[in-house]
Amino acid sequence: MASLITPSQTQPVSGQVLPTPPLPSTLRVWSDRVAGIVSAVFSPPVLGIAMIAIAAGATRRAAAWAWAGIPLALNVLAPILFLIWLYRRGLVSDLDVQRREERARPLLFTLASMLTAAVILWRTAAPSLLLGVSIAQLLQTALVLTITLRWKISMHGAASAAWLTLLISVAGWAASPALLALPLVAWSRVHLGRHTPAQTVAGAALGSLVTWSVLMGSHLR
Repeated sequence: MASLITPSQTQPVSGQVLPTPPLPSTLRVWSDRVAGIVSAVFSPPVLGIAMIAIAAGATRRAAAWAWAGIPLALNVLAPILFLIWLYRRGLVSDLDVQRREERARPLLFTLASMLTAAVILWRTAAPSLLLGVSIAQLLQTALVLTITLRWKISMHGAASAAWLTLLISVAGWAASPALLALPLVAWSRVHLGRHTPAQTVAGAALGSLVTWSVLMGSHLR
């Protein structure tokens, strides 16, 4: 985490992740803990699982859960195992992949794995909502990879917005209280020094637009 400095000690630079202002020690400890928990609960793998589960449940077909195993294995589990392997080999510094320059290799693997899942779902005539979710995750990963080559866009923001877009698309505006999760996730990433506010907003915009576009284009709403 970046060292704590006061706003008067530095001037913001475009794209630079700035530390949050100092807080009293006890409050700082608790805010760090809350931010860490929020980041873990709303991490991209967790929300990826949630999206697949929502799609399978909304399909209301028992066989949908068998199809759901394909994106669960290829969109979530395989990338996690690959990331752990990279970490053990010393090819990434941490499992959160905080360094932008280290993101390309795990994202490329994830992209290939998600493409495989989408093709399998398409070839086996899987439920359209499951296929749509898999395609949305594939396109989102491709765009995140492209942007990450130059700028550290927030994957937490993108995953949170994608999950919320799908949730509201399936459950309607009754699920709108869940939208409070989005600013909470953005706060946690900025508080922990992982991203700038702009990077979290950009991630959220990307995740929501990609997911909504796929749902609209596939008539899955």
